[in-house]
Amino acid sequence: MRSALRSLAVSMFLVTSAAPPAASKDNLQDLIARLDRAASAFKAMTAQVTYLNHTDVLGEDDTEKGAVTMQKVQDGEVRGRVDFTAPDAKTVTFEKRRFSIYYPKINTLQVYDLDKHGEQLDRFVMIGFGTSGTELARDYDMTIVASEVPKGQSVEAIRLQLVPKSGDAREYVKKLELWIPQQGDPYPVQEKISQPSGDYRLVTYSELKINPALKADVLQLKLPAGVKVEHPQK
Repeated sequence: MRSALRSLAVSMFLVTSAAPPAASKDNLQDLIARLDRAASAFKAMTAQVTYLNHTDVLGEDDTEKGAVTMQKVQDGEVRGRVDFTAPDAKTVTFEKRRFSIYYPKINTLQVYDLDKHGEQLDRFVMIGFGTSGTELARDYDMTIVASEVPKGQSVEAIRLQLVPKSGDAREYVKKLELWIPQQGDPYPVQEKISQPSGDYRLVTYSELKINPALKADVLQLKLPAGVKVEHPQK
């Protein structure tokens, strides 16, 4: 059960060129200040998203594509929705301590109660979107690894490595990496979440919109009649 919850939390959430020497502390402080300013202004986001999921023991990769919407409810809490379109259609929603997956082909909704693990989900999901640089520096050892253009992107980005300080967080992730544009708003164009097992998820964003006007019900699931509801934890 603990392993399953860990996988769920991680789920709600390569590069080209050689890495130059790590940036100076002053540059890191500048980046933290940029992240602080962005976090205070962040309310919502939408984007097209691609997830590359790597399973280390099998040496296999699989790719999922879809559209993501996320809204900041209050400090430290978000709700969101991912509508997957490929390879199979499904919709994932998360709010407070609940994580739901709807599979339209079988008209089935699976509901997970994350309980205390929901706090970790909020923290991981908000990385790069709504979490201030000061909060990141408190919870992670932060290192600027390089300045580079991520594969498939066209912008020069700062590759920021985050290693969790707490033992609880390290049960979920070994490290996180964010590729943050050198110029403009410091929202990541790419994220990589590496787990202790060696598995990782590489998340790539495109058509990113910050603080768009959202309809009141945009994050709600509109389920058809006869949907089967499952609670796999029970």
